[in-house]
Amino acid sequence: MGRKEKMAKAAEAAMNAELNASTSDVLAEQASKDVRPAAMGKGEEKLFEKKLSKEEKKAILAQKKAEREAKKRAERGEPEPAPAAEDGSSEGGGMEGDGGDGGSKASQGFAPHAVNDSGRGFFEKTGSNVALRTTGNMDIRIGGLQLFAGKSELISNGVLQLVYGTKYGLVGRNGVGKTSLLRALSTGQIPLPPWLHIVHVEQEIVGGEETALEAVMRADKEREWLLAKEAELSARDDDPDDADVTLGEVYERLDLLDSDNAAARAATLLSGLGFDQSMQNKPTRAYSGGWRMRIALAQALFVMPDLLLLDEPTNHLDVHALTWLEHFLRSWERTVLIVSHDRGFLNSTTTKTIHLHRKRLWYYGGNYDTFVKVRAEHRAHQSAVSKIHDRKVSHIKQFISRFGQGHKKMAKQAQSRMKQLAKLQEEATDVDFDDPYLKLDFPSATNLPPPCISVTEVSFGYSIDGKPPEILYANLNFGVDMDSRVAVIGPNGAGKSTFLKLLDGSLNPVDGHVGRHAKLRLARFTQHHLEMMDLSMNPVEHMRSLDDDVTLEEARKYLARFGLTGDLALKPIEVLSGGQKSRLAFAELAFRQPHILLLDEPTNHLDLETIEALAMALNHFEGGVVFVSHDERLIELVADELWVVNRGEGGQPGTVTVFQGSFEEYRKMLEQEFEAGLAKGKTKGKAPGGNAST
Repeated sequence: MGRKEKMAKAAEAAMNAELNASTSDVLAEQASKDVRPAAMGKGEEKLFEKKLSKEEKKAILAQKKAEREAKKRAERGEPEPAPAAEDGSSEGGGMEGDGGDGGSKASQGFAPHAVNDSGRGFFEKTGSNVALRTTGNMDIRIGGLQLFAGKSELISNGVLQLVYGTKYGLVGRNGVGKTSLLRALSTGQIPLPPWLHIVHVEQEIVGGEETALEAVMRADKEREWLLAKEAELSARDDDPDDADVTLGEVYERLDLLDSDNAAARAATLLSGLGFDQSMQNKPTRAYSGGWRMRIALAQALFVMPDLLLLDEPTNHLDVHALTWLEHFLRSWERTVLIVSHDRGFLNSTTTKTIHLHRKRLWYYGGNYDTFVKVRAEHRAHQSAVSKIHDRKVSHIKQFISRFGQGHKKMAKQAQSRMKQLAKLQEEATDVDFDDPYLKLDFPSATNLPPPCISVTEVSFGYSIDGKPPEILYANLNFGVDMDSRVAVIGPNGAGKSTFLKLLDGSLNPVDGHVGRHAKLRLARFTQHHLEMMDLSMNPVEHMRSLDDDVTLEEARKYLARFGLTGDLALKPIEVLSGGQKSRLAFAELAFRQPHILLLDEPTNHLDLETIEALAMALNHFEGGVVFVSHDERLIELVADELWVVNRGEGGQPGTVTVFQGSFEEYRKMLEQEFEAGLAKGKTKGKAPGGNAST
């Protein structure tokens, strides 16, 4: 061995000795702070470790890791690494998009890269492999967009542009492709930047043994994976060399996900959507489809995606939950794309509107009301310009017709006018237009003198397993006549649908009396009725099945009143859209020629234009209307009275009361209650929210 080699070996030994001494000093200092008794057992030691803070755990883990690495380097005879530069720079590297040789710019397209290619089956928002989320453009712009449903083209050469943090309302007639567009975005049929977290609320959750609260918390798959890793690594004395993540990294990522407050956040979301504390702890299998949809909505809000796609989120919400959701989304700082038939909901939550019309996406600033106003102004301007254009064309055509074959000088002028005509025809104004407006028509029966329905001291409750009935509400006193226009509102589960069944005699009261006029004809619309239709029949066959005496012409006549004409009336019911099935149910109501209409959530599956048509038809109907709905537009246009069904509390039965004010005033009252509950929760230092029925 040469002299130089001996000197190098001695220097290396001195370095290792210095490192071991330094490590021993650190461990001795840590041991002096350790207050655990020397005789503590292994189980007690683990219990003590759990009581340490995450920062203390990280420090201990870092020391152990440094010691192991130093020992390995000493065994291999490797020198100590040079200290890292304080500014975080390194040679030969390049951050994503900074122009370095090792990076690829985000503007190069949507090709898959390592940002979320973990193979773990969930989207990762934390960790070293998602740095691009902090540098990548969160806006979306896709040109030349085409979308098909089978052979039918829905969008042709469209442009999708979503600015991050903006809430968009996607509107258009039924069947133009709004739901298909959302589905294409969520499934990857339309490619989006892979660093964007996208969640589409479309289907209800599958019921199981887990509680509603657990179902919401487990929706964050990344958090669940990190918690499992924490348990696995905490059970070991040191970090394994082959581990894909260290315990320190796990703690850091859980902090970024605000894991410690997950239960409080999930409870707040469920509370706002109508789940009180006892409901949050029930298994999900105990809930109906509508309540499971609420859980699915809470899951989507809980994981806080970059792009939230909501398809008819108001269908399964009552006024209380709807008001809370509006209040929540107004402060949401991420991108939201909403398809909804609820005009009031769109007005309250959206700041821009996308109109899917004539296979294109048209963009308007402002909410739905602003869109309607601006579009009307544009159409009026286009119509005026088109009329001026048509007059010019007509004048030139007359000149050409008159002088085209005449004097040489005039013929030359006519040729010049022909060039002007060709230019004008190329510049023809494209006037926006809508499909023919759908007209609905409910014929009424002959007038009946009041009272048509009288309710006197009525109490009602359901009897379960032969036990005495649990009273739902008591001491009801009211009447319904042919001039009544009543909107029944209140939280889900309070008994609004049951209330309609009491009116039509489907249910009998436990106490009191419900009187009906001897000649009274009632017709009730329910979502359950749609599910009971024979889907193999077509609308004409369905109408003729209502009565043996119904002729083909009569069936066609009633269907035509609700826009089911031509070939549409001969298609099987199973291929009809939700809105078309609802119009078939309306045609059935019209056939019965009722004195009073009872409607349970009639706006579900209807587009905004059809809801307007329904409101006009109900206003023209010369009979009584009692309807359960949370649709602000329908209530404002039709209702003269608001009847509020309140749930009972503390073992007391519920009530049905008349609200003295408008629906807008009722909504403002609910918002004030939510804000008061939020302030109260912050004052007490606990999560905001409460029973949505209060």
